[in-house]
Amino acid sequence: MAQDTSHVSFRDIPNNTNEKWWKDASLRLNVLYCFGYDQSLLTGLQALPQWNEHFDTPHGTRLGLIAACIFLPGIIFGFPAAWICTHWGRKWCVIIGAAFIVVGAIWNGLAPDIEHFMVSRVILGIGGSITKVGAPALLQESAHPRIRSEMGHMYYSFYYVGSLVSAIMCSQVIGPIVVLLILIKAPESPRYMIKKGMHDKALHTLAKYHANGDTNDALVKWEMREIEQTIEQESQDNKSSYFDFFKTRGNRKRLWISLSISVGINWVGNGIVSYYLSPVLKSVGVVKPSHLLSINAGLSVWNLIIAEAAALKIDDYGIRPLFLTSTIGMIISYAFVMGFSAGFAEAGTSALGIAAIPFLFTFFGSYSLAWTPLNYSYTTTIMPFNLRAKGLALYLVVQNMANAFNQFVNPIALQAITWKYYAVYIAIDIAYAIGIYLWFPETKQLTIEEISLVFDFPGRDGRKMAAAALANRMRDGGSTDRESDSVKVDMNHVESK
Repeated sequence: MAQDTSHVSFRDIPNNTNEKWWKDASLRLNVLYCFGYDQSLLTGLQALPQWNEHFDTPHGTRLGLIAACIFLPGIIFGFPAAWICTHWGRKWCVIIGAAFIVVGAIWNGLAPDIEHFMVSRVILGIGGSITKVGAPALLQESAHPRIRSEMGHMYYSFYYVGSLVSAIMCSQVIGPIVVLLILIKAPESPRYMIKKGMHDKALHTLAKYHANGDTNDALVKWEMREIEQTIEQESQDNKSSYFDFFKTRGNRKRLWISLSISVGINWVGNGIVSYYLSPVLKSVGVVKPSHLLSINAGLSVWNLIIAEAAALKIDDYGIRPLFLTSTIGMIISYAFVMGFSAGFAEAGTSALGIAAIPFLFTFFGSYSLAWTPLNYSYTTTIMPFNLRAKGLALYLVVQNMANAFNQFVNPIALQAITWKYYAVYIAIDIAYAIGIYLWFPETKQLTIEEISLVFDFPGRDGRKMAAAALANRMRDGGSTDRESDSVKVDMNHVESK
Protein backbone atom coordinates (compact mmCIF):
# COMPACT_ATOMS: atom_id res chain seq x y z
CA MET A 1 0.00 0.00 0.00
CA ALA A 2 1.34 3.41 -0.93
CA GLN A 3 2.47 5.61 1.92
CA ASP A 4 0.49 8.81 2.49
CA THR A 5 3.13 11.48 2.66
CA SER A 6 0.97 14.55 2.34
CA HIS A 7 1.22 15.42 6.04
CA VAL A 8 4.84 14.53 6.73
CA SER A 9 8.16 16.26 6.33
CA PHE A 10 10.57 15.25 3.59
CA ARG A 11 12.85 14.08 6.42
CA ASP A 12 10.39 11.27 7.19
CA ILE A 13 10.22 9.92 3.64
CA PRO A 14 12.46 7.01 2.51
CA ASN A 15 15.07 8.04 -0.05
CA ASN A 16 17.57 6.11 -2.16
CA THR A 17 20.60 8.11 -0.98
CA ASN A 18 23.24 7.70 1.69
CA GLU A 19 22.77 9.74 4.85
CA LYS A 20 26.29 11.12 4.37
CA TRP A 21 26.43 13.17 1.17
CA TRP A 22 30.11 12.45 0.49
CA LYS A 23 29.30 8.71 0.28
CA ASP A 24 26.53 9.20 -2.28
CA ALA A 25 27.09 9.84 -6.00
CA SER A 26 23.99 11.99 -6.61
CA LEU A 27 24.53 14.12 -3.50
CA ARG A 28 28.19 14.65 -4.42
CA LEU A 29 26.97 16.12 -7.72
CA ASN A 30 24.57 18.36 -5.77
CA VAL A 31 27.46 19.73 -3.74
CA LEU A 32 29.64 20.18 -6.84
CA TYR A 33 27.04 22.48 -8.40
CA CYS A 34 27.12 24.66 -5.29
CA PHE A 35 30.37 26.25 -6.38
CA GLY A 36 30.35 30.04 -6.43
CA TYR A 37 32.61 32.90 -7.32
CA ASP A 38 32.14 36.62 -7.05
CA GLN A 39 33.80 39.92 -7.94
CA SER A 40 36.33 41.06 -5.35
CA LEU A 41 39.30 42.09 -7.49
CA LEU A 42 39.39 45.76 -6.56
CA THR A 43 40.42 45.18 -2.94
CA GLY A 44 43.63 43.40 -3.88
CA LEU A 45 44.50 45.84 -6.64
CA GLN A 46 44.42 48.92 -4.41
CA ALA A 47 47.18 47.43 -2.28
CA LEU A 48 49.54 46.94 -5.25
CA PRO A 49 51.97 49.79 -6.02
CA GLN A 50 51.98 48.77 -9.71
CA TRP A 51 48.21 49.33 -9.99
CA ASN A 52 48.38 52.67 -8.20
CA GLU A 53 51.30 53.85 -10.35
CA HIS A 54 49.70 52.71 -13.62
CA PHE A 55 46.44 54.53 -12.89
CA ASP A 56 47.95 57.49 -11.03
CA THR A 57 46.79 56.41 -7.54
CA PRO A 58 43.00 56.94 -7.79
CA HIS A 59 41.38 58.41 -4.69
CA GLY A 60 38.31 60.33 -3.60
CA THR A 61 35.76 60.89 -6.38
CA ARG A 62 37.79 59.03 -9.00
CA LEU A 63 38.21 55.91 -6.86
CA GLY A 64 34.52 56.07 -5.95
CA LEU A 65 33.53 56.17 -9.64
CA ILE A 66 35.80 53.21 -10.45
CA ALA A 67 34.20 51.19 -7.65
CA ALA A 68 30.63 52.23 -8.47
CA CYS A 69 30.75 51.47 -12.20
CA ILE A 70 30.61 47.71 -11.58
CA PHE A 71 27.24 48.13 -9.85
CA LEU A 72 25.62 50.44 -12.40
CA PRO A 73 24.74 47.71 -14.98
CA GLY A 74 22.73 45.91 -12.33
CA ILE A 75 20.27 48.81 -12.27
CA ILE A 76 19.27 47.85 -15.83
CA PHE A 77 20.30 44.24 -16.46
CA GLY A 78 18.37 42.68 -13.59
CA PHE A 79 15.20 42.92 -15.69
CA PRO A 80 16.49 41.18 -18.86
CA ALA A 81 18.10 38.60 -16.56
CA ALA A 82 14.66 37.83 -15.09
CA TRP A 83 13.26 37.50 -18.63
CA ILE A 84 16.04 35.06 -19.60
CA CYS A 85 15.47 33.14 -16.36
CA THR A 86 11.74 32.84 -17.02
CA HIS A 87 11.77 32.10 -20.76
CA TRP A 88 15.11 30.37 -21.47
CA GLY A 89 15.77 28.79 -18.09
CA ARG A 90 17.85 29.35 -14.98
CA LYS A 91 20.83 27.47 -16.44
CA TRP A 92 21.10 29.64 -19.57
CA CYS A 93 20.89 32.74 -17.41
CA VAL A 94 23.99 31.64 -15.48
CA ILE A 95 25.86 30.60 -18.64
CA ILE A 96 25.30 33.97 -20.33
CA GLY A 97 26.31 35.88 -17.20
CA ALA A 98 29.47 33.83 -16.66
CA ALA A 99 30.48 34.41 -20.30
CA PHE A 100 30.22 38.18 -19.78
CA ILE A 101 32.39 37.89 -16.66
CA VAL A 102 35.09 36.00 -18.56
CA VAL A 103 35.18 38.71 -21.25
CA GLY A 104 35.19 41.47 -18.65
CA ALA A 105 37.96 39.83 -16.62
CA ILE A 106 40.23 39.47 -19.66
CA TRP A 107 39.54 43.08 -20.68
CA ASN A 108 40.21 44.13 -17.09
CA GLY A 109 43.61 42.48 -17.05
CA LEU A 110 44.66 44.00 -20.39
CA ALA A 111 43.30 47.52 -19.76
CA PRO A 112 45.91 50.08 -20.95
CA ASP A 113 44.28 53.04 -19.21
CA ILE A 114 41.66 53.97 -16.64
CA GLU A 115 38.89 54.31 -19.25
CA HIS A 116 39.35 50.73 -20.49
CA PHE A 117 39.60 49.56 -16.89
CA MET A 118 36.22 51.14 -16.10
CA VAL A 119 34.63 49.68 -19.26
CA SER A 120 35.85 46.24 -18.23
CA ARG A 121 34.22 46.70 -14.83
CA VAL A 122 30.94 47.61 -16.52
CA ILE A 123 31.12 44.34 -18.50
CA LEU A 124 31.87 42.47 -15.28
CA GLY A 125 28.86 44.19 -13.73
CA ILE A 126 26.61 43.04 -16.58
CA GLY A 127 27.74 39.44 -16.14
CA GLY A 128 27.47 39.57 -12.38
CA SER A 129 23.96 41.02 -12.60
CA ILE A 130 22.75 38.25 -14.89
CA THR A 131 24.29 35.40 -12.88
CA LYS A 132 22.98 36.74 -9.58
CA VAL A 133 19.41 36.38 -10.84
CA GLY A 134 19.83 32.90 -12.33
CA ALA A 135 22.29 31.17 -9.99
CA PRO A 136 20.39 31.43 -6.66
CA ALA A 137 17.17 30.28 -8.33
CA LEU A 138 18.90 27.37 -10.10
CA LEU A 139 20.62 26.24 -6.92
CA GLN A 140 17.60 26.46 -4.61
CA GLU A 141 15.27 24.80 -7.13
CA SER A 142 17.65 21.94 -8.03
CA ALA A 143 19.20 20.93 -4.71
CA HIS A 144 18.20 17.83 -2.79
CA PRO A 145 15.83 18.96 0.02
CA ARG A 146 18.03 17.35 2.66
CA ILE A 147 20.98 19.61 1.77
CA ARG A 148 19.16 22.47 0.02
CA SER A 149 19.42 24.80 3.00
CA GLU A 150 23.15 24.27 3.49
CA MET A 151 23.90 24.52 -0.24
CA GLY A 152 21.79 27.62 -0.64
CA HIS A 153 23.42 29.36 2.29
CA MET A 154 26.90 28.35 1.12
CA TYR A 155 26.28 29.87 -2.34
CA TYR A 156 27.23 33.46 -1.50
CA SER A 157 29.68 32.34 1.17
CA PHE A 158 31.95 31.19 -1.67
CA TYR A 159 32.44 34.89 -2.33
CA TYR A 160 35.40 34.60 0.02
CA VAL A 161 37.01 31.90 -2.13
CA GLY A 162 37.07 34.45 -4.94
CA SER A 163 38.12 37.14 -2.51
CA LEU A 164 41.04 35.00 -1.31
CA VAL A 165 42.18 34.28 -4.87
CA SER A 166 41.89 37.99 -5.67
CA ALA A 167 43.84 38.99 -2.56
CA ILE A 168 46.71 36.62 -3.37
CA MET A 169 46.72 36.46 -7.20
CA CYS A 170 44.57 39.42 -8.29
CA SER A 171 43.04 37.00 -10.81
CA GLN A 172 39.36 37.15 -11.71
CA VAL A 173 38.95 34.94 -14.75
CA ILE A 174 39.43 31.58 -12.98
CA GLY A 175 36.04 31.39 -11.21
CA PRO A 176 33.66 32.02 -14.12
CA ILE A 177 35.59 29.58 -16.34
CA VAL A 178 35.18 26.89 -13.67
CA VAL A 179 31.46 27.73 -13.43
CA LEU A 180 31.06 27.41 -17.22
CA LEU A 181 32.78 24.02 -17.16
CA ILE A 182 30.52 22.81 -14.34
CA LEU A 183 27.39 24.05 -16.13
CA ILE A 184 28.10 21.82 -19.13
CA LYS A 185 26.79 18.88 -17.08
CA ALA A 186 24.65 20.70 -14.50
CA PRO A 187 20.87 20.13 -14.64
CA GLU A 188 18.20 22.71 -15.37
CA SER A 189 15.79 23.50 -12.54
CA PRO A 190 13.15 20.72 -12.25
CA ARG A 191 10.66 23.38 -11.21
CA TYR A 192 11.34 25.33 -14.41
CA MET A 193 10.87 22.11 -16.42
CA ILE A 194 7.51 21.42 -14.78
CA LYS A 195 6.44 25.02 -15.39
CA LYS A 196 7.23 24.48 -19.09
CA GLY A 197 5.34 21.17 -19.22
CA MET A 198 8.43 18.90 -19.28
CA HIS A 199 7.19 16.65 -16.47
CA ASP A 200 8.99 13.46 -17.56
CA LYS A 201 12.29 15.29 -17.92
CA ALA A 202 11.81 16.87 -14.49
CA LEU A 203 11.06 13.46 -12.99
CA HIS A 204 14.22 11.93 -14.44
CA THR A 205 16.28 14.94 -13.29
CA LEU A 206 14.97 14.63 -9.74
CA ALA A 207 15.56 10.88 -9.82
CA LYS A 208 19.14 11.27 -11.09
CA TYR A 209 20.22 13.92 -8.60
CA HIS A 210 17.98 13.11 -5.62
CA ALA A 211 17.72 9.29 -5.72
CA ASN A 212 20.55 7.90 -7.85
CA GLY A 213 18.25 7.39 -10.83
CA ASP A 214 15.31 5.72 -9.08
CA THR A 215 12.13 7.23 -10.58
CA ASN A 216 9.99 5.22 -8.14
CA ASP A 217 11.75 6.66 -5.09
CA ALA A 218 9.25 7.81 -2.45
CA LEU A 219 10.93 11.18 -1.93
CA VAL A 220 11.14 11.88 -5.67
CA LYS A 221 7.42 11.17 -6.05
CA TRP A 222 6.66 13.40 -3.05
CA GLU A 223 8.77 16.23 -4.52
CA MET A 224 7.07 15.92 -7.91
CA ARG A 225 3.66 16.10 -6.29
CA GLU A 226 4.58 19.09 -4.12
CA ILE A 227 6.15 21.02 -7.02
CA GLU A 228 3.32 20.23 -9.46
CA GLN A 229 0.62 21.25 -6.99
CA THR A 230 2.39 24.49 -6.08
CA ILE A 231 3.09 25.55 -9.66
CA GLU A 232 -0.44 24.58 -10.73
CA GLN A 233 -1.88 26.74 -7.94
CA GLU A 234 0.32 29.70 -8.92
CA SER A 235 -0.46 29.22 -12.63
CA GLN A 236 -4.17 29.79 -12.01
CA ASP A 237 -3.40 33.51 -12.06
CA ASN A 238 -1.85 33.15 -15.54
CA LYS A 239 1.19 35.34 -16.23
CA SER A 240 2.87 37.00 -13.28
CA SER A 241 3.68 40.68 -13.19
CA TYR A 242 5.92 42.95 -11.15
CA PHE A 243 2.69 44.61 -9.97
CA ASP A 244 1.80 41.37 -8.16
CA PHE A 245 4.23 42.41 -5.43
CA PHE A 246 1.82 45.18 -4.44
CA LYS A 247 -1.46 43.23 -4.63
CA THR A 248 -1.34 41.24 -1.37
CA ARG A 249 -0.02 41.75 2.13
CA GLY A 250 2.18 38.67 1.83
CA ASN A 251 3.79 39.86 -1.39
CA ARG A 252 4.29 43.37 -0.05
CA LYS A 253 6.08 41.93 2.98
CA ARG A 254 8.23 39.73 0.72
CA LEU A 255 9.20 42.77 -1.33
CA TRP A 256 9.89 44.94 1.72
CA ILE A 257 12.18 42.39 3.38
CA SER A 258 13.93 41.52 0.12
CA LEU A 259 14.69 45.15 -0.70
CA SER A 260 15.78 45.96 2.85
CA ILE A 261 18.33 43.13 2.63
CA SER A 262 19.44 44.28 -0.83
CA VAL A 263 20.25 47.72 0.55
CA GLY A 264 21.73 46.42 3.79
CA ILE A 265 24.15 43.97 2.19
CA ASN A 266 26.60 46.85 1.62
CA TRP A 267 25.06 49.53 3.87
CA VAL A 268 25.79 47.92 7.23
CA GLY A 269 29.40 49.09 7.22
CA ASN A 270 31.07 46.32 5.28
CA GLY A 271 31.11 48.47 2.15
CA ILE A 272 33.93 50.59 3.55
CA VAL A 273 36.01 47.65 4.71
CA SER A 274 35.31 45.39 1.69
CA TYR A 275 36.16 47.74 -1.13
CA TYR A 276 38.34 50.28 0.68
CA LEU A 277 40.26 48.08 3.09
CA SER A 278 43.59 49.50 1.95
CA PRO A 279 42.62 53.17 2.56
CA VAL A 280 40.99 52.20 5.87
CA LEU A 281 44.15 50.44 7.05
CA LYS A 282 46.30 53.34 5.89
CA SER A 283 44.09 55.64 7.95
CA VAL A 284 45.15 53.69 11.05
CA GLY A 285 48.84 53.54 10.11
CA VAL A 286 49.21 50.27 8.11
CA VAL A 287 50.90 51.30 4.84
CA LYS A 288 53.29 48.55 3.65
CA PRO A 289 51.88 46.66 0.59
CA SER A 290 52.97 43.29 2.02
CA HIS A 291 51.12 44.03 5.27
CA LEU A 292 48.03 45.21 3.39
CA LEU A 293 47.90 42.08 1.23
CA SER A 294 48.50 39.84 4.26
CA ILE A 295 45.56 41.38 6.11
CA ASN A 296 43.43 41.10 2.93
CA ALA A 297 44.20 37.39 2.65
CA GLY A 298 43.75 36.84 6.39
CA LEU A 299 40.34 38.49 6.35
CA SER A 300 39.27 36.35 3.38
CA VAL A 301 40.24 33.11 5.15
CA TRP A 302 38.60 34.26 8.40
CA ASN A 303 35.39 35.27 6.60
CA LEU A 304 35.30 32.03 4.62
CA ILE A 305 35.54 29.93 7.80
CA ILE A 306 32.83 31.90 9.62
CA ALA A 307 30.46 32.07 6.63
CA GLU A 308 30.72 28.37 5.78
CA ALA A 309 30.41 27.28 9.41
CA ALA A 310 27.31 29.46 9.82
CA ALA A 311 25.82 28.21 6.53
CA LEU A 312 26.01 24.63 7.77
CA LYS A 313 24.23 25.46 11.05
CA ILE A 314 21.52 27.92 10.01
CA ASP A 315 18.81 25.24 10.06
CA ASP A 316 19.86 24.37 13.62
CA TYR A 317 20.00 27.87 15.11
CA GLY A 318 17.49 29.67 12.90
CA ILE A 319 17.61 32.68 10.63
CA ARG A 320 16.32 35.26 13.11
CA PRO A 321 18.85 34.52 15.90
CA LEU A 322 21.75 34.56 13.44
CA PHE A 323 20.63 37.80 11.76
CA LEU A 324 20.24 39.51 15.15
CA THR A 325 23.54 38.18 16.55
CA SER A 326 25.33 39.20 13.36
CA THR A 327 23.97 42.74 13.32
CA ILE A 328 24.49 43.41 17.03
CA GLY A 329 28.05 42.06 16.74
CA MET A 330 28.73 44.52 13.92
CA ILE A 331 27.46 47.42 16.02
CA ILE A 332 29.81 46.56 18.90
CA SER A 333 32.81 45.93 16.62
CA TYR A 334 32.28 49.13 14.64
CA ALA A 335 32.09 51.14 17.84
CA PHE A 336 35.57 49.89 18.78
CA VAL A 337 36.93 50.55 15.27
CA MET A 338 35.55 54.08 15.44
CA GLY A 339 37.04 54.67 18.89
CA PHE A 340 40.53 53.42 18.04
CA SER A 341 40.51 55.22 14.69
CA ALA A 342 39.57 58.45 16.43
CA GLY A 343 42.36 57.97 18.95
CA PHE A 344 44.90 57.33 16.19
CA ALA A 345 43.71 60.37 14.21
CA GLU A 346 43.96 62.65 17.24
CA ALA A 347 47.12 61.31 18.89
CA GLY A 348 48.93 59.62 16.00
CA THR A 349 49.80 56.68 18.25
CA SER A 350 50.42 53.61 16.08
CA ALA A 351 49.33 51.26 18.88
CA LEU A 352 45.81 52.71 18.71
CA GLY A 353 45.70 52.19 14.96
CA ILE A 354 46.91 48.61 15.24
CA ALA A 355 44.36 47.96 18.01
CA ALA A 356 41.58 48.66 15.49
CA ILE A 357 42.65 45.75 13.24
CA PRO A 358 41.34 42.87 15.44
CA PHE A 359 37.96 44.59 15.54
CA LEU A 360 37.90 44.68 11.74
CA PHE A 361 38.13 40.89 11.99
CA THR A 362 35.37 40.69 14.61
CA PHE A 363 33.23 43.04 12.51
CA PHE A 364 33.59 40.86 9.44
CA GLY A 365 33.15 37.70 11.48
CA SER A 366 29.84 39.11 12.68
CA TYR A 367 28.86 40.12 9.13
CA SER A 368 29.77 36.69 7.74
CA LEU A 369 27.69 34.97 10.41
CA ALA A 370 24.41 35.91 8.67
CA TRP A 371 24.62 38.66 6.06
CA THR A 372 26.91 36.65 3.79
CA PRO A 373 25.15 33.25 3.76
CA LEU A 374 21.59 34.57 4.05
CA ASN A 375 21.30 37.57 1.74
CA TYR A 376 20.58 35.69 -1.51
CA SER A 377 19.31 32.42 -0.03
CA TYR A 378 16.67 34.11 2.15
CA THR A 379 15.53 36.37 -0.67
CA THR A 380 15.30 33.44 -3.11
CA THR A 381 13.34 31.11 -0.87
CA ILE A 382 10.75 33.62 0.40
CA MET A 383 9.55 34.20 -3.17
CA PRO A 384 6.91 31.93 -4.77
CA PHE A 385 8.05 30.27 -8.01
CA ASN A 386 6.11 32.59 -10.32
CA LEU A 387 7.72 35.68 -8.74
CA ARG A 388 11.16 34.29 -7.89
CA ALA A 389 13.06 35.56 -10.95
CA LYS A 390 11.29 38.93 -10.78
CA GLY A 391 11.96 39.19 -7.06
CA LEU A 392 15.66 38.51 -7.60
CA ALA A 393 15.71 41.08 -10.41
CA LEU A 394 14.22 43.77 -8.16
CA TYR A 395 16.60 42.74 -5.38
CA LEU A 396 19.53 43.11 -7.76
CA VAL A 397 18.38 46.45 -9.19
CA VAL A 398 17.92 48.06 -5.77
CA GLN A 399 21.11 46.45 -4.45
CA ASN A 400 23.16 47.91 -7.29
CA MET A 401 21.56 51.35 -7.01
CA ALA A 402 22.34 51.38 -3.30
CA ASN A 403 25.84 50.01 -3.83
CA ALA A 404 26.69 52.45 -6.62
CA PHE A 405 25.66 55.38 -4.42
CA ASN A 406 27.36 53.88 -1.37
CA GLN A 407 30.66 53.11 -3.09
CA PHE A 408 30.76 56.52 -4.78
CA VAL A 409 30.16 58.34 -1.50
CA ASN A 410 32.37 56.18 0.77
CA PRO A 411 35.83 57.36 -0.35
CA ILE A 412 34.67 60.98 -0.48
CA ALA A 413 33.17 60.87 3.02
CA LEU A 414 36.06 58.82 4.41
CA GLN A 415 38.54 61.35 3.04
CA ALA A 416 36.51 64.31 4.30
CA ILE A 417 35.50 63.28 7.83
CA THR A 418 37.68 60.16 8.37
CA TRP A 419 36.72 58.17 11.48
CA LYS A 420 33.51 60.14 12.11
CA TYR A 421 31.99 58.44 9.06
CA TYR A 422 31.82 55.15 11.00
CA ALA A 423 29.08 56.64 13.20
CA VAL A 424 26.71 56.68 10.21
CA TYR A 425 26.98 52.92 9.84
CA ILE A 426 26.55 52.30 13.55
CA ALA A 427 23.21 54.12 13.33
CA ILE A 428 22.21 52.12 10.23
CA ASP A 429 23.06 48.83 11.97
CA ILE A 430 20.93 49.76 14.97
CA ALA A 431 17.98 50.44 12.65
CA TYR A 432 18.48 47.06 10.93
CA ALA A 433 18.62 45.19 14.24
CA ILE A 434 15.23 46.66 15.18
CA GLY A 435 13.77 45.86 11.74
CA ILE A 436 15.00 42.25 11.84
CA TYR A 437 13.48 41.71 15.28
CA LEU A 438 10.10 43.14 14.24
CA TRP A 439 9.57 41.84 10.70
CA PHE A 440 11.83 38.95 9.62
CA PRO A 441 10.00 35.58 9.91
CA GLU A 442 11.73 32.31 10.77
CA THR A 443 11.99 29.79 7.89
CA LYS A 444 14.36 27.10 9.16
CA GLN A 445 13.75 23.41 8.36
CA LEU A 446 11.07 24.09 5.74
CA THR A 447 10.99 23.12 2.07
CA ILE A 448 11.25 25.87 -0.53
CA GLU A 449 7.50 25.52 -1.26
CA GLU A 450 6.64 25.82 2.45
CA ILE A 451 8.91 28.85 2.89
CA SER A 452 7.24 30.65 0.00
CA LEU A 453 3.92 30.39 1.88
CA VAL A 454 5.14 31.64 5.28
CA PHE A 455 4.53 35.27 4.34
CA ASP A 456 0.88 34.57 3.56
CA PHE A 457 0.06 33.78 7.18
CA PRO A 458 0.16 36.32 10.03
CA GLY A 459 1.65 35.92 13.47
CA ARG A 460 4.28 33.72 15.06
CA ASP A 461 2.57 30.52 13.91
CA GLY A 462 2.97 31.47 10.25
CA ARG A 463 5.56 28.78 9.50
CA LYS A 464 3.39 26.03 11.00
CA MET A 465 0.34 27.28 9.15
CA ALA A 466 2.29 27.43 5.89
CA ALA A 467 3.40 23.80 6.24
CA ALA A 468 -0.17 22.77 7.06
CA ALA A 469 -1.58 24.71 4.11
CA LEU A 470 0.85 23.06 1.71
CA ALA A 471 -0.03 19.63 3.09
CA ASN A 472 -3.73 20.43 2.59
CA ARG A 473 -3.03 21.62 -0.95
CA MET A 474 -1.27 18.36 -1.83
CA ARG A 475 -4.02 16.27 -0.26
CA ASP A 476 -6.91 18.20 -1.79
CA GLY A 477 -5.46 18.46 -5.29
CA GLY A 478 -4.20 22.03 -5.19
CA SER A 479 -6.85 23.83 -3.17
CA THR A 480 -5.87 26.19 -0.37
CA ASP A 481 -9.26 27.79 0.24
CA ARG A 482 -10.72 25.32 2.71
CA GLU A 483 -10.11 24.06 6.22
CA SER A 484 -8.39 20.78 6.95
CA ASP A 485 -10.30 18.47 9.29
CA SER A 486 -7.07 17.62 11.08
CA VAL A 487 -5.36 21.01 11.00
CA LYS A 488 -7.64 23.98 11.58
CA VAL A 489 -6.22 26.85 9.54
CA ASP A 490 -8.10 30.03 8.76
CA MET A 491 -7.69 30.10 4.98
CA ASN A 492 -9.02 33.64 4.81
CA HIS A 493 -5.46 34.68 5.64
CA VAL A 494 -3.99 32.98 2.58
CA GLU A 495 -2.71 35.57 0.12
CA SER A 496 -0.48 33.49 -2.11
CA LYS A 497 -0.61 34.24 -5.79
